[in-house]
Amino acid sequence: MIILSYDGMKIIDAKKLYVSKNFGGKKEEKYSIVTETGMGEISPVVVAAYPDKKVAADALAKAFQAFAEGARAYKFN
Repeated sequence: MIILSYDGMKIIDAKKLYVSKNFGGKKEEKYSIVTETGMGEISPVVVAAYPDKKVAADALAKAFQAFAEGARAYKFN
């Protein structure tokens, strides 16, 4: 999966995506969608951040739907 991060600063060949609590982040960015590329990354890469868990889960589900419909790339908002 080719992912463009929400800030437009990273293009990632993601192997998996998941929602994670964002410790130490901004107040409006409590939950993140992160990826582990499997390409020697030491820590997960944040591709999007959201104010709560439900919004993050909905964004992840939207990405899943796009890939299920055949998308080869996706940009988080």
